[in-house]
Amino acid sequence: MFVGVYISVWFLLIALSNANKLHEKIFSNFFPVVSVLVPAYNEEEHIEKSLKSIAGLDYPKKKIEIIVIDNGSTDRTFEKAEKFRKEFSKKLKKIKLIKLPNPHKSEALNSGIKYATGEIVGVLDADTYVSEDCLKKMLPHFEDRQVGAVTNYVKPSPAKGIFASIQDIEYVFSSFSKKIISLLDALYIVPGTLSLIRKNVIKKIGFPDDTLTEDMDVALCILKRGYKISNCIDAVAYTVVPTTFIGLLKQRMRWYRGFVQNVVKHSDILFNKKYPHLGYFVFPFSSIIAIFVGVALTLILLTNITRNIILFVKRFLYIPFFDTIAIYTTIPLKTFSLSKLFIDPYSRIVYMMIFTGSLLALFVALRLQKIKIKEKILLFPLYFFVYYVLIMVFWLASVLTEIFRVKKKW
Repeated sequence: MFVGVYISVWFLLIALSNANKLHEKIFSNFFPVVSVLVPAYNEEEHIEKSLKSIAGLDYPKKKIEIIVIDNGSTDRTFEKAEKFRKEFSKKLKKIKLIKLPNPHKSEALNSGIKYATGEIVGVLDADTYVSEDCLKKMLPHFEDRQVGAVTNYVKPSPAKGIFASIQDIEYVFSSFSKKIISLLDALYIVPGTLSLIRKNVIKKIGFPDDTLTEDMDVALCILKRGYKISNCIDAVAYTVVPTTFIGLLKQRMRWYRGFVQNVVKHSDILFNKKYPHLGYFVFPFSSIIAIFVGVALTLILLTNITRNIILFVKRFLYIPFFDTIAIYTTIPLKTFSLSKLFIDPYSRIVYMMIFTGSLLALFVALRLQKIKIKEKILLFPLYFFVYYVLIMVFWLASVLTEIFRVKKKW
């Protein structure tokens, strides 16, 4: 309970005390050549829209370089990229296509860096597209020479289905949280949503290939080099989100296993004085411990539900079961009531405290971003009581598969 309440209070204090910095405008005359790397693997459905969004950026066209890296696609991704190059060859003079046999994202990005001529390198996944003013709003952050990378605000692209609708709420909170922790110089991810990185920085680091989430890996490497990662909440990118259970499972298993791998790989950041906010709070407390608590509470919840279902079947349908069940639970074996179907009174207090804190934090995030709460409020119960539990189950599965070294895939 303490962890959940503490994190919620911390989030609210940081958000409210920095409300005037959320939409801070930075004026600049910095207009460098920007090389946008677009790694693509079987993205024939989305790559044209992604590339056209780059071409449509409100930025001098002679200063935009597009490098598409097809890393082992078996569909028509490369043909769609070739079609784009022919169509926009007069408008954009710098369009390069690279075809690789190996479907590994890090290898694709590292190959792209070799061909990049810009002072700034951007990374845009082939299933993501950006708003017209995205680049102009992000580049001024590089006026601070200590800024090594700049990220933007990510929204799910419009899609049908309950999973897509719930993820809309998740992304509101997630993207807003990234802005908050960036104010503490503790942002530890540069996603493929047109994140921008100084070329001289990324050339020294490269994109690591020993974790499943190279965007987190490279961000931590940037921080270790003494640079900051900034976030521009007014620069918007739209990404395709999974609309099915299987699609969501595959995506989150890769994300969460990659998180575990990076925590192990960069464990020297934990409780390190060089990274006061990241090392002492954001990384260990609001990430690792929060996930552990969430998984633990979800296990207790699922255990209680399972046990009460067994009790219901045994007592009301007269189907025999053993009198003892060798699983941990906070509900005594001899009692059963509908009021205890989900959680016992003590756990209920913990859940309600965490739920209240999380709900308040979400309301603040929506309010400060000027998003209409009425449009989202009907999805809140599904998000907190169903989707959140599902995500915690994914976390548990990810940790277990990483412990048992199940084969990794990009």
